[in-house]
Amino acid sequence: MEKRNLNIIEKVMKHKQIVLLLVVITALFGVFALWVMPRNEFPEFVIRQGLIIGVYPGATSNQIEDQLTEKVENYLFGFQEVNRDKTYSISKEGLMVIMVEVNTNVKDPDAFWDKLKFGLANLKKQLPPQVLVLDADNNFGNTSAILLNVQSEQRSLRELEHYVTTIEKELRKIKSVSKIKHYGLQQEQISIYMNPDKLATYGVRPATILAALQMEGTVNYGGDVDNAQLIMPIHVPTNYRSEKEISQQIIYTNPLGNIIRLKDVATIKREFVSPESYIKNNGKNSLLISLEMQPGTNIVQFGKEVDELLLQINNKLPEDVIVAKTADMAAVVDSAIQHFLKEFLIAIGGVILVVMLMLPFRVACVAGATIPIIVFISVGILYVLGVDLNTVSLAGLVVVLGMVVDDAIVVIDNHLEKLDHRETPWNAAWKSATELFVPVLTATLAIIVTFVPTLFFLFGMIGDFVYSLPITIGVALTISLAVAYFVVPFISFKFIKKGIKRDDEVKKKNNSIFNVLQKAFDNTLESAFRIPKITVTIGFASFFIGVLLIALMPRQLFPKVERNQFAVEIYLPEGVALEQTAIVTDSLTNMLLKDKRVVNVTSFIGTSSPRFHTTYAPNFPSKNYAQLVVNTTTEESAVKLMEDYENEKRDYFPNAYVRIKQLDMMPTAAPIEVRVSGNNMDSLKIIAEKVKAVMK
Repeated sequence: MEKRNLNIIEKVMKHKQIVLLLVVITALFGVFALWVMPRNEFPEFVIRQGLIIGVYPGATSNQIEDQLTEKVENYLFGFQEVNRDKTYSISKEGLMVIMVEVNTNVKDPDAFWDKLKFGLANLKKQLPPQVLVLDADNNFGNTSAILLNVQSEQRSLRELEHYVTTIEKELRKIKSVSKIKHYGLQQEQISIYMNPDKLATYGVRPATILAALQMEGTVNYGGDVDNAQLIMPIHVPTNYRSEKEISQQIIYTNPLGNIIRLKDVATIKREFVSPESYIKNNGKNSLLISLEMQPGTNIVQFGKEVDELLLQINNKLPEDVIVAKTADMAAVVDSAIQHFLKEFLIAIGGVILVVMLMLPFRVACVAGATIPIIVFISVGILYVLGVDLNTVSLAGLVVVLGMVVDDAIVVIDNHLEKLDHRETPWNAAWKSATELFVPVLTATLAIIVTFVPTLFFLFGMIGDFVYSLPITIGVALTISLAVAYFVVPFISFKFIKKGIKRDDEVKKKNNSIFNVLQKAFDNTLESAFRIPKITVTIGFASFFIGVLLIALMPRQLFPKVERNQFAVEIYLPEGVALEQTAIVTDSLTNMLLKDKRVVNVTSFIGTSSPRFHTTYAPNFPSKNYAQLVVNTTTEESAVKLMEDYENEKRDYFPNAYVRIKQLDMMPTAAPIEVRVSGNNMDSLKIIAEKVKAVMK
């Protein structure tokens, strides 16, 4: 008798030890990967926005526009990388700000920004000499992982600055920390208030005082010493080290030898500069520390390291100095990942339960056992491919969860059919997989191809955001196919020896869920064939009803972020003093703090917070603007609180517009944005007012 050649599935079954060893190793590696792989709330994507800032002291908004903004825009729009439709400028007295957005097809935005900065340095030479600053900032998109508030009711901000420096030094010991920045520090200066009467008495002009101070307060180069071995520069240092030394400065000496010192004609004070902006936490002045994390780091582990170090730091600080978190991305990600993992486990349990209810216990066990195997192997491969564990990759696993068991069920069902036709368990196992390989492969590829176009047709932030979804689905379905054809046949051979029709256990369950559903399906199918016209009509009607419902349903590309945190933006008319902005901000802060659902409120008066959510861009500092970051007890209370305040407080202040901002993944400031452009400013203002009236 001629010996039959074994096909690949039979060979795998025969050398089962190798296959099972590979399965165990890769599954265990997946468990390890699940524990150590980087975690984040959302996938990392490139922020393609940046700023160009020009400072032209003393210039009006029209002069800024004519002499600075237009020239910079003409230079800027010479770059193909710039998205003109989303790039706009703001010209105000003494200041130019251009919000630049890079096109989505630019692979390396950092290279563009380097080129732009070099070009701006050359362009500045062609601008009026009064332009002090012209620079680009592409760190606009850096997101803070944790924001820390440092405050004390007994100490000044100057004293708190010392503790902020100490805290920063300790935090830099964490290897995964990238950048540490602080905000809210007060600038200190020594002010000289000249007395006009005394100047007149001594016959001293202010210009004389200025010249004397400039000469003594400048670090001058005094040459160098060359001893044929080493060249050492000589610098003449400044003489001023304190207010007292400044007060002793000689400003005038008459021919008789009489000396006039600065203290004789002026008052010298060390004082803080009147702030352009400041920060409060729960109504108290505070300083803010921003922590950024190294890319590719497990943010949950990063958060734990920061918490452990903060415990040590708090033990060293005075009792009145309080360090509190305003934003904690690590805790948010940990909660989100835990929530998704919980839902994921429930989904796995649901699939296994359905399989066990619909199929005999032994058959269900074989099919259900493939689910954790496929999931863990897929996670291991995603880790090797550099895919983070985030809501998108987990969502991909949840989406594909019901599909990954399909291949195994198809192979097992064919195995049972072979057993019912008196095949031996061995032959039934390898034949069941061999015969259906092409149709199952085709179906699997069809599902994968459905998601693949997102890799090629979605660009920019959206493309970066969904990038891991098709990869996750493709990997999971590929592993599902491999497990169904190289693992399931041997398990079926080992544990399933009888077909369903010959299974006495099934015969006894004439009223089982499987039989009841099968009978109901058969009866429905027969009824549908008896009334074909009505069946076709119902089918078309269902289709059109579905299309109608899709048209009527609210649509949004990305969902709102579920977080016990939201922002409040306050806008006052242009030209309003910082004190007026503070009055509105403090009033709204006090209202929020009286609500039991609010944990804490951090106020940014005259400025905005650092970017603490990936797509929530900071606003440019302005005295008529303020921002609140509100933390609540629960996610549900945050949503309810926003609804209440949106209805009650939006128009509560007659001279201010209060906007409640729920965090989401949309990169735009508002759902609808209208930009009116042209060369005639008067016409633009008229049209803008008309648009504003329509939108209200």
